[in-house]
Amino acid sequence: MNEFELIEEIFCQLQADNSLAANSKKGIEKGIGDDAAVMAMPAGSRLVSCIDTLVQGRHFSADWAQMQQLAFAIGYKAVAVNVSDLAAMGATPHSILLALALPGRLANKEWLTEFAKGLFHACQLFDVTLIGGDTTRNDTLVLSVSAQGFLAIETPAVYRSGAQVGDKVYVSGTLGDAAYALQHPDNSVGVELAHRLHMPTPRVQLGIALAQIGATAMIDISDGLYQDLGHICQQSHVSMRLNLEQLPSSVPLSRIDLSERLLCQLTGGDDYELAFTLPANVTPPTGNTSISCIGEVIAVANVFDSTEAVSLDTDFNKTIASPRPELFYQNQAVTPSQPSPFTTWPTLTGYQHFAG
Repeated sequence: MNEFELIEEIFCQLQADNSLAANSKKGIEKGIGDDAAVMAMPAGSRLVSCIDTLVQGRHFSADWAQMQQLAFAIGYKAVAVNVSDLAAMGATPHSILLALALPGRLANKEWLTEFAKGLFHACQLFDVTLIGGDTTRNDTLVLSVSAQGFLAIETPAVYRSGAQVGDKVYVSGTLGDAAYALQHPDNSVGVELAHRLHMPTPRVQLGIALAQIGATAMIDISDGLYQDLGHICQQSHVSMRLNLEQLPSSVPLSRIDLSERLLCQLTGGDDYELAFTLPANVTPPTGNTSISCIGEVIAVANVFDSTEAVSLDTDFNKTIASPRPELFYQNQAVTPSQPSPFTTWPTLTGYQHFAG
């Protein structure tokens, strides 16, 4: 049996666990096994699509021993990060396509079975179906998942461009856990938080509920809270006041140094929580996911002197040039000249693939 027959056997076998009745309910006329998938569009709905690529050595370890251990988590996360993007639009996830560039040393039944189990575990949790894909050989593992979801015609999609002055700023869950686990994989807190890095939880039901109650802007936190909220600020032409003492922390993360914790929460990324804005008179939905108000939307204003910013921090000068969140701690502005609770002014850029 060659590697591609092996892949087909494993994926088709696990996919068989999704019954024909379930596929029929989703309107999937043809899934895996032909040149393309065929789906019937639900009446009165709009298609929402996204794609995300995960690369060995960039999104997960380049170490082959760790790759063996993380097979299940890699399969799971490939689905979860795309479902999180759909959640940020307020859409209901429906199906995925998988493109897999697979190194020969991973093209074995043991690794592929664990990978596929993780992938289908995520599919089951978030009610999505694998409807097709492609496989090729490569020196390192690269996998791309495209996800499709649907949005009712009467429910507005939640974009990044709708935040209004006076809105409240919220986040779901806790922040900074994944970043700390990535940076400290061997200490006790990092080990305790490793599941947050490898097995994130996309907030699907929350995203749907927020779209229904009129969230004005929303984004999933993948590259760091400060950078991702900056996208909302720029597209909505507003700024934000963020109150650092209100950033939600898990119990393990609350045990580390305050300055390091805040930096993980602001810039770390990989949280896959939802950051969103709501009118001040709208109460966020209640449910199993905790929600924290961390600030408010304000008008754009150059509140700090740009000459000072140039001399202290070039990135901060860029912050002034375009709308970005303003940081406060215990009602005091956090600036390059008054960086408390940070010892020195931190670099606030989140993850950027082509920076530097």
